Amino acid sequence: MISARDTLIDAKLDLNDTRLRVRLDTLPDKLRRRLVSTIGRLTNELLHKVEAREPVRTGRLRALTEAYVDDNRIKQFVRGRVRVLRSREHNTAAAAGALEYGSTGKKFAVKGYMRRGERGRFAYRVSGYQRVGGIAEMRFLRGPAAAMLPKARAELRRVLQEMLKD
Repeated sequence: MISARDTLIDAKLDLNDTRLRVRLDTLPDKLRRRLVSTIGRLTNELLHKVEAREPVRTGRLRALTEAYVDDNRIKQFVRGRVRVLRSREHNTAAAAGALEYGSTGKKFAVKGYMRRGERGRFAYRVSGYQRVGGIAEMRFLRGPAAAMLPKARAELRRVLQEMLKD
């Protein structure tokens, strides 16, 4: 709860390593605009830091990483998010999750399948086999977000305090 003189604003900062959200009982338009611009700037900064830490092999992951600022007037919140979107051909978001969080190193079964040979001239069957997952976590989303958290918290408090002075 932040107060100044006779003005009382009930604000809740919802911050963790992947989310930054300010929730107020009532959100005046002037404050909403300031929060949208501040959270937008912080979200774009986070996007650049995430893209710098993302693994680059084909560039698909970086192309599908997007920053959003959600201004929900019904639920009275403004939030910024950086997400890896899903593409139509591949579940890139699941692949990004495996890179972000890593895998357990447990064995899992791979079903048999048909594989085409050189230049598609012939096909042959590949038998099922066991595969071991061993992807180390990279924290390319959570790492930069956790590092920016103190700065984001300070800037949001500053915006709320400036609005109380006005």
